[in-house]
Amino acid sequence: MFSQAQSIQQEGEESQELLIQVWLRFVLACASLLVFFVDPIESGLPSQFTHMLLISYCLYSACFVFVYDMQLFSELASSRYAHWIDTLFFGCLVALTGGSDSIYFFYFFFPILVASFSWGFREGIKVTIGAVILFTLAGLVAISAKHPYDLGEAVLHPISFIVFGYMIAHWGRGRIILKRRLGLIQEVSTHWNPRFGVNHAIMINLGRLVEFYRGSRCILVIYRAHLSPKNLMYVRERGKLDSPSAPKEIAETTAKELLSLPDSLAIAYENPKLHRFSGFNTCVSYDINTLEPSNRYSSECATLSSLFDDESFISVPYRQQGVTTGRIFLVAGNGAFNRSDVAFTHQVSIALSSVIENMQLIENLVTEASGQERHRISLDVHDTTIQPYIALTLALDAIVREFPANDQINERIGEIIKMANMTIQDLRSYKDNLREKSLMRGEVLLSAINNQAERLQRFYGIHVDVIGTVDPNLPGQLAEAAFQIMKEGLSNILRHTNAKNAFVSIQSNDTHLLLEIGNETHAPARLKHFRPKSIHERVASLQGETLVETDVGGYTVIRMSIPLTRE
Repeated sequence: MFSQAQSIQQEGEESQELLIQVWLRFVLACASLLVFFVDPIESGLPSQFTHMLLISYCLYSACFVFVYDMQLFSELASSRYAHWIDTLFFGCLVALTGGSDSIYFFYFFFPILVASFSWGFREGIKVTIGAVILFTLAGLVAISAKHPYDLGEAVLHPISFIVFGYMIAHWGRGRIILKRRLGLIQEVSTHWNPRFGVNHAIMINLGRLVEFYRGSRCILVIYRAHLSPKNLMYVRERGKLDSPSAPKEIAETTAKELLSLPDSLAIAYENPKLHRFSGFNTCVSYDINTLEPSNRYSSECATLSSLFDDESFISVPYRQQGVTTGRIFLVAGNGAFNRSDVAFTHQVSIALSSVIENMQLIENLVTEASGQERHRISLDVHDTTIQPYIALTLALDAIVREFPANDQINERIGEIIKMANMTIQDLRSYKDNLREKSLMRGEVLLSAINNQAERLQRFYGIHVDVIGTVDPNLPGQLAEAAFQIMKEGLSNILRHTNAKNAFVSIQSNDTHLLLEIGNETHAPARLKHFRPKSIHERVASLQGETLVETDVGGYTVIRMSIPLTRE
C-alpha cells in the first residue's frame, strides 16, 4: 500500500513537471512568433522561411498543450527527443534571424535546463555541446552583407553556453540525486511489515541500499551485549533475491576486526591500486558527532578492504536504543565515494535503526496484549469446552459399565470415548500453547497435518495424501495459520462431502507459501458460487489469495497463495 501511494505521488509530480515544460515551450514559441511579427529581423534569407518555421513550432508546441492526452504526444514530451527537437529548432531560428547577432540565442538554455533536470548531468552536457555546435554553424550560415560575422559574439556566446550549461547540468544532477535519496529514505522508513519480522526488514533495506549504489554487497554487523548470540552478520548481495533472511553468527575475533573502527566514525575508502597517482586521497572520514574530518584510520581501512577482496567500501555506525551497536558496510567494487555519499549512508543507517526499533516496540506490545488474551481464552477453553467433553466420556463409560453384556454397542461406544479423549488431548494442548505463547514451528507443520490425515483415515475412512515440503525456518505465525487452514479444509471435507479420497499439498518458494486442499467430487457445477468463508477470511488476513476450481482428475481443489515477503 505504501509503495502504491508513493508511485502515485511520484507520477503526479512528474506529470506536473511535464505540464510546466510543455506550457513554457508553448509560451516561448508564441513569444517568438509575436516578436517577429512586431519587429521582423531581416537576414540573408526570405522572411517567409522564418514565418513558416515559427508557425510550425507554435503548432508543434500547441499539440503538447491541447492534445497532451494522446499517447504519441505524452510519450514524446517525456522522452529525450523533445529537448533535442527544441535544440534543433532554436539552431534553425538563430540561423534565420541573424546568426551570432540573433536575439534568440538564449533560447538554447531551455533545452539545456530540461535535459539537465530531467535526465541528469551527461544529457545536459550533450545538449550544451549540441547547442554550441548549432550556434556556431548558424552563425556561419547567416553571414551576409547586413549581418557580417561578429567574432566577439561568435566566441562569447558559446563560452557562455559551456559555462552556464555545465553549471545547470551540475545542478540538475544534484536535483536528481537528491530525489533518489529522498525516495530511498522514504522507502526505508515506511515500507515495512511487522508480520515478516526484523530479519526480513533488515535484509530488504540492505538490498535497497546496495541497489541504490549498484554495489556488490551490503553487510550489517551487530553486537548485542546481553543477548545470545552476541555477534551477528547480515549479508545481502546485489541481484540475489534468494539470500537467506536469517543472520549468521560470527566469531568474536571476526567481529572485533569488522568493528575495529570507532563507533562515531563514518568513512569511505577507495583502493589505492585503482589510482595512478600515489598521493591520491583514498580515505574520506569524519566524526558523526562533531562533523570534524579524521585521517587517522587509514591502516584499519586498508585491513578491512583486504577482507572485502580489496574493493572500495563505505562504513557507517549502526546503533539502536539500548546495547545493540554495529556497522554497515557498503562494498562497491571499484566505486568512488565522497563525503556526501558517506553522510547519506549514515542517514539510511539511522532510518533503518528507527524502523527496527519501531518493529520491536510493536512486537512487544502485540506480544503483551496477545499474551493476556491467550491466558483468558485458555481459561475459557478449560471451563467451557474441556469439562463438558470430560463429562461426556464419564457418562459413556458409565453406560458401558451398566450394560456390560452388549459387546457390539460397547465396542462402538469405546471408539467414541477414544475420539473424545483425543479431542480432549488436542484441546489441552491448544490451551497450553495459548498460555505459554508458543507457536508451531515450520519443521513440525507437516507432521501435525499428517496426524490430522491419519485421524480421518482411522475414524472416518477418508484417505488423505499429504504432499510437499516445508521450510524449517517458516515463521511460527504462518506455520500456525497454515495448520489451521489445513485443519479447517479437512474438516469441511468430512462435514460437507461424501468423498473418501482427498489430498493436501504445501509448498514454499522464495516469495509465497502455496497451499492446496482437494477432494473427489461428483458435482463440479456447484463451484460457481462456492467459496469456503472461514478459509478465505483467514487467507485474506494474511494478504493472500484463494481460488476454487476443478482439476483434470475431477477433484475440487482450493488453492491458496500466501506471501512470505511483501515490501
